[in-house]
This record gives sequence, structure tokens and C-alpha cells, in this order.
Amino acid sequence: MPQTTLSKKSKLFSLSSLVVIAVCAMGFGPMFFGPGLSNPEPIGKFLDDTFPNVGFADGPYEVAYDNVTFNSPANFTLVPNQSRIVVGQLDGNVFWIDDDENTTAKNLILDLSSEVGDFTNGEVWDGGFLGLAVHPNFGTAGNNFFYIYYTTSEPNNTLGNPQGFSCGVEDFAGNYLHLERFEVNPVDLSFVANSRVTMIKRQMYNTTHRGGGMEFGDDGFLYLSTGDQAAYVNAQDISENLDGGVLRIDVDEDPTKSHAPIRTLASPGAGESDEFSGIGYWIPNDNPFNDPGGAVFEEYYTLGHRNPHRMTKDRATGTFYIGEVGENTHEEINVVVPGSNYGWPLFEGTATSPVPGCVTQLYNNMAHEEPLVSFPRAEANAVIGGYVYRGTNIPSLVGKYICADYGNGEEIWSVDTTTGVYEELGAFTPENIISFGQDYQGELYMLKLGDNVNLYRLTDSSLDFDNIPEKLSDIGVFTDLNTLEVRSGVLPYDMIDPFWSDGAYKKRWMAIPNDGTHDTAAEQIGFSENGVWNFPNGAVLIKHF
Repeated sequence: MPQTTLSKKSKLFSLSSLVVIAVCAMGFGPMFFGPGLSNPEPIGKFLDDTFPNVGFADGPYEVAYDNVTFNSPANFTLVPNQSRIVVGQLDGNVFWIDDDENTTAKNLILDLSSEVGDFTNGEVWDGGFLGLAVHPNFGTAGNNFFYIYYTTSEPNNTLGNPQGFSCGVEDFAGNYLHLERFEVNPVDLSFVANSRVTMIKRQMYNTTHRGGGMEFGDDGFLYLSTGDQAAYVNAQDISENLDGGVLRIDVDEDPTKSHAPIRTLASPGAGESDEFSGIGYWIPNDNPFNDPGGAVFEEYYTLGHRNPHRMTKDRATGTFYIGEVGENTHEEINVVVPGSNYGWPLFEGTATSPVPGCVTQLYNNMAHEEPLVSFPRAEANAVIGGYVYRGTNIPSLVGKYICADYGNGEEIWSVDTTTGVYEELGAFTPENIISFGQDYQGELYMLKLGDNVNLYRLTDSSLDFDNIPEKLSDIGVFTDLNTLEVRSGVLPYDMIDPFWSDGAYKKRWMAIPNDGTHDTAAEQIGFSENGVWNFPNGAVLIKHF
């Protein structure tokens, strides 16, 4: 047996059989020899990576950071020049974790759950803690700021479920949209007391379309995407609101690059009496809609957006991409081009949109900036924007924009950023992707709706036959192939009622990945008396005939 070579077809069958055996055999009440181990025996995932971690998932993803979970994570943000990741939940809790696959600590930075309104507390149907960015020079004096964008809580909000969309109705129920900054200690990432500053406070209208994508550009300016708040006219109006656009601001207030805002929400005729803007930032001098007369909000970088829920930057080129949720016919991926008008509500995708006649032309008769790609309604329900892939684990996707669909289908797509041609990579069966993240190495993560949920990493779901062991001796399980003695960490088990296999005698073993302490859920088997058992990611079951 040591010299037996398996064909590629046999390799695939053998490895697939391991999974099938695990599901079927475990359902019949397995029984371990004796009372268990007196001393834990550590072993790595997939038999210390003897087997490749591909080919058995429902789609192109795997659980990441097995030992920590979150409640509806919506933001996955890197801390510059560190190895820490900040995770912001929809409910307003902000945590940080070490960028270590085995981390077990989830550290609270700030709890804003009493101030943030989202659907989990019944106050905002479409909202919550939406955006988070860290100053690119974080760690240097005067730059230790986090920037956040969220919808506030209002216990007396009576709007409830979605109202639908209208020309210009702006129902206000007491909630606000806040752009805010606060200071964080760069050593331990603790919140600095009394450091919160509200930079923009806007009334929140209706029940949907808040935008919330936020990131610093390579130019050092902060970019924020805002939705039309379900009022069609807002996306083509840059003098009375800050809705339906991408805003670009200078949080450093550098006089060589920017100037103080001329028009703010507190200006006469510009906003309501309880609104304000222009705090803690200036306007870049090269913003495309600058007006010394103060007739428009100079924060605008682009306009004509409906609901740009996620906006991210390609780390290789500095280009921003937006996943834009459509209404009746199309979902869009837009490339941010300064001074552009993306057409809403007169255009949806590349098609004209049959909206009421309250908007008859684009602002100043601007041209329509068409999307990189528009998904027809038959293929997408609510596109969730991701990132251009710049990692190394999946070479075939380098330079492709990765996005997903929220709702029926749960597709994950790669999009050619030159042609707009898209390809489905698979389905996300845990369901309900609401955001993406990108780590220090350029690998991508998917964030989902729900309580106590994992983070998921994008993977290559194709089998790499070259990395599958070809000989039984290559697996490294048996210390003696004649007596079938096994290495430390590989445990024998038997069944109360074993299958009949034409009289064949069988032996079985399992390898459950752990660090020798068995103290986390990721190192334990989830037992079910009447159902299938849940094995940790990277567990291997072995059956010998």
C-alpha cells in the first residue's frame, strides 16, 4: 500500500467519500473506545494541512477567525500599520480583533447601541451603524481618529416598515444621520473619553436608502456615499440636501488643499433648524462642484445615486467602486468618476427608469455615467458591493471586482473591471451577505446578517489535484502501515450499529483540529441526539476496509 498511486479520479472519489462517511456514519450514534483521552493531543486542520482546504464547501468561502462571532457585522476595517481589524456591528457595537486566525479575543472599543437605530430594535427599517473608516495616518499625533456614519435611535419613530418611494415626500420621525469622529488610543485601541465630534447631522427621511460606504482615498480625503432616502428628487439636487451622492471632504483641514465650507445645512434655506454640517472638515479645492457663491453643497463628488450601500477602493489603483441597489429592473456596479452623474431616477442601469415626472432631466443637463455592469432583475435582487481582489490565494481573480446578491440566489460574482463581463463564482448558503471586508494581504471576507455569526473568507472552490496526497504513506496518519498504528492526535472510534459492507472488516479514526486544550467551540464536535453532528472546520475522518 505505501507505493500505491491514486488516479485523479480516485483522489476526488476518496476525498469526497470522507465527507459522505462523516455525515452518514455519525447519524447512527457513534461510540468512542473507552472514556476519551486522558491527555489532549493537538493536531492541525486537514491533518496538519495534508489535505487542501478546498472542494467541499457549498460555495467559494470558508469560516474565518473560527473562535469569534458577531451580531450582523457590517464593517471590516484595517488599522493602518498594525495587525488589527475593527469590526462594526449594525447595532452600534465596535470591536477589534487581532489579525490572527486563532484569535479568541473580541475587544470592545465603543458601545453605541443605545444611540444607533436599526431594524433589530424596530426603529429603522434600513439603517444602523453603516460606515467606519480609520484615519490613514492613525498612530501619529493628531490623527488617531475613527470616522463613523450611522442612523440614530428614536423610540417614538412610527414609520415602521418600508413606505415605498415618492417624488419628494420627506417624512421625518425624529431619527438622524450622523457623520462623526472620535479618538482612539493607538496602543490598546481604547476609546478616548469625551472625544466624540458630530461633523454632519441630517434629518433621516422615510424608511430606506442611507448609503453608508466610507473610506479614505489615496489623496487623503474621506469619501462617503449617501442614498436618496426614497425621495426621487434628492439624487438630482445638490443645493438643498446631501443625499444621493458621493461626498468628498478634507478631515485634516489643510489650507494648501482645501477651504472652509461656504454652504452648510445651517445656511439660510439650506436645511432644517436642527441640522448642521461643515464641522471638523473642509472642502477639497479640486472638488468638481465647487461654487464660491455658495449656491450648492461643495461636498459633492458625484451625484445621481439611489442607494450606494457599499463603496470600496481598489488598493492597487485607488479607484472607487460602488454596489448600487436598484428598484424595479437593474442592480448596478458603478465606477466613481469625479463630477459624474449616475442618472437616478431617470436611469436604472443602462435603461431609462419609468419614474414619476417630478424629475425631467439630470442636474444641469449632465450626461449619464453608465455603470460598469448592470444585473437584470432576473439575476439579482439587491447587489452588495465588495472589492477588487488583490490577494494571492486565488490568482484567477486578481484584478476582478467581487460582489454578491442579498436575497434569493445569494450569488457571488466576479466582474471584469475592463469589460464589465461577470461570472458567478457560487452561492453563499449561510445567506444574507450585507458587506465585505479586505485584510492586510488583500484577501476578501463576507459579512452576513444575524446574531452570533462567523466571518467568512473567499476561497478558490476548485479542486487542486496536484496537492492531494498520492500515496497512503504521504497522508502521515499511520506510523506502521502493517499494524495500522496511528500518529498522535488521530483517534479511533467505532459505531454501535455499523454498516454491512459485504462482510468487510472496517476500522475508523478521526482527527479533530485543536491546540491541545479543547477549550473553544471550534475544537469541539456539535452533538445532536437525532440529527447530523457538526464537525469543526478542518476535521478529517478515516475509514479503512
